[in-house]
Amino acid sequence: DNVVAATPEQHAEYSAKNQIWEAKTAAIREQIEKLEAPVRARVAESAIDRFPEDIQKMMRKPVNQRTPFEHQLAELAYNQVTYEFNRLDSRFKGADKENLLALRRELAKFDAIKPAPLPTVLAVQDVGKTASPITIPKRPDEPIDPGIITILDPNPFPIEPVSTAPNSTGRRAALAHWLTRPDNPLTARVMVNRVWQHHFGKGLAANASDFGRLGEAPSHPELLDYLAHRFVQEGWSLKKLHRLILTSAVYQQSADHPHPETGRLSDPENRLLWRGTVRRLDAEQIRDAVLATSGELDLHAGGPGSASSVPRRTIYTKILRNTRDPLLDVFDAPFWFSSASSRDITTTPVQSLFLINSQFMLQRAAAFSRRLAKEEPSNDSARVTRAYRLAFGRNPTEAETEAALQFVNQQMKRIDPKKAASEEAAFLAGKIPYRDGQAADVKLSKGPSGFQIPDATALPEQEFTIEAFIYPRTVADTGAVRTIAAKWSGSPQEPGWGFGITGKGSRRKPQTLVMQFYGKKRDGSFGEAALFSDHHIGMNKPYYVAASVKYATATEPGEVRFYVKDLANDDEPLLTAKIPHEIVSAGKNEQPMTLGNRPVRPSGFDGLIDDVRLSNAALGVAQLLFTHEGVTKTTVGYWQFEPKPNLFQNSASDHLHVRPLIATSTRQAIEPRLAAWMDLCHVLLNSSEFLYVE
Repeated sequence: DNVVAATPEQHAEYSAKNQIWEAKTAAIREQIEKLEAPVRARVAESAIDRFPEDIQKMMRKPVNQRTPFEHQLAELAYNQVTYEFNRLDSRFKGADKENLLALRRELAKFDAIKPAPLPTVLAVQDVGKTASPITIPKRPDEPIDPGIITILDPNPFPIEPVSTAPNSTGRRAALAHWLTRPDNPLTARVMVNRVWQHHFGKGLAANASDFGRLGEAPSHPELLDYLAHRFVQEGWSLKKLHRLILTSAVYQQSADHPHPETGRLSDPENRLLWRGTVRRLDAEQIRDAVLATSGELDLHAGGPGSASSVPRRTIYTKILRNTRDPLLDVFDAPFWFSSASSRDITTTPVQSLFLINSQFMLQRAAAFSRRLAKEEPSNDSARVTRAYRLAFGRNPTEAETEAALQFVNQQMKRIDPKKAASEEAAFLAGKIPYRDGQAADVKLSKGPSGFQIPDATALPEQEFTIEAFIYPRTVADTGAVRTIAAKWSGSPQEPGWGFGITGKGSRRKPQTLVMQFYGKKRDGSFGEAALFSDHHIGMNKPYYVAASVKYATATEPGEVRFYVKDLANDDEPLLTAKIPHEIVSAGKNEQPMTLGNRPVRPSGFDGLIDDVRLSNAALGVAQLLFTHEGVTKTTVGYWQFEPKPNLFQNSASDHLHVRPLIATSTRQAIEPRLAAWMDLCHVLLNSSEFLYVE
């Protein structure tokens, strides 16, 4: 359950502000509830009707009449109903939908006085005093009583009521008390062994979760028993245990031994700890170390998790099973959907290739070099010293300083300033989860970012379909649109179209696809049509998105069909929405077509864009890029951002190639000296001394 974790002062402040907000919005919320209540009821009944009859009967049972086991099943089953509630907007049509959206716009006017939700934490609690029966599969008539390991005590375990939790079964409290009893050596031995494993790379008992006959015997059994006993005697203090281990002579040994031959003959794996063990940093430690060295690490503690693109400590990085961080992945981070008592430590070519070629490491090297230039702007030798201190925690030797300065001087002569400032060199690549190949990484910036295709007669002026694979990182806090593709300057006085994602402050629908038109209407006037798909677009998730456009005629309205597919969820269907409009023409202008921004009035995308396809027809589901990849007879442009044959190549023809919005002639040239120092920083971040501890 999500349990509120707030101080009494936070509760009081929230309650006072919330009372004001509720009083001012009561009438609006009541009207919204009147519109939503019957739809919610129909949606809930429809979802429940899809369950087997016994589950339906259980879910329609009053909550106070359910057994604890039934309550647990009902809570799990109700997730399916909640899933449908999250898509409630799609159930409204016509006047009801417009009325609902108007009420929500009115409600949004009071957002400034609405208090932020109180912080919550995930917690576990009993559903009642009576525990659900536990049985062995295929033996349902033989319930099992709670107990500890049978070989230690075959009798049923005594369960005492918990005075501070009257609604609890008492089982978890009884287990906690047994685990932490001073005369129970099992817990202390496991904890001590895990701490030892953390500091030495391998526990005194190598099989951290198997202390029995199936596991390997401890290398130092008396030491393990001594540490476990002392750990309990000192009040289970992890701080004292860490101090004891870190100040010991065995931990302070060097990896270099005066007589290594003798040790290698008798103990080649160093199980007896006759020398210090060289250990590679864990994946999280490598990421944090890189960001700390470059000066970008955000040390702010607490709060909600962040995307891997945010430079916070890795402990705060959101872990999505289907969207793994490439750095953590390549350096053996667990898969997170099951516990791991220890990690595999591998050394592979993929790790070296990632460190050398990934955009993440190249950007960190650039930030590291900028930090050095700021902290040591004039003295090159001092700059090398500062680099070594930041990367390795030590001063360089005279030979290392000389070698570093020689490398910088030679590298300056090798770098071609024009090539370093080229469009290809400035291209930022990324990878969208569940997609092969690379994508264009479009970042928010003060100047025009994104790409453009020069205006040409081949670009469609009538019906068309625009498709793309995207991975949005952020949307605007206001109602502003983040552009995916457009053929429009952004001026309301000029014709054009734009396809993007609405901001959090959108009065119509936050974080949804929108197709904006400015052009001639059926009644002969010039105006706007903003069409919304009403499909929620989450952040840091991969999507396929498309808009199939038909313009209006003198006799019939036009139509935009939206398509959305959440690539992280195989069970999620291809969502569609059909929206009519009155625009007769909007594509006839002299503006270039743009990807990730607009050319005159910036509306920049923030995230990854890949495989953008433009067709000169309003495609149906069977013809979409999602179901029919590649170039077809209706394809005008297909931009894939792959290095071969060319990053900016149009796969559909030999023209309409995409180029960055910032032309090479106006791009700031990269100074060879800065580039050379960036390369030195890249070398230091790739070195074994940075990745390994001796």
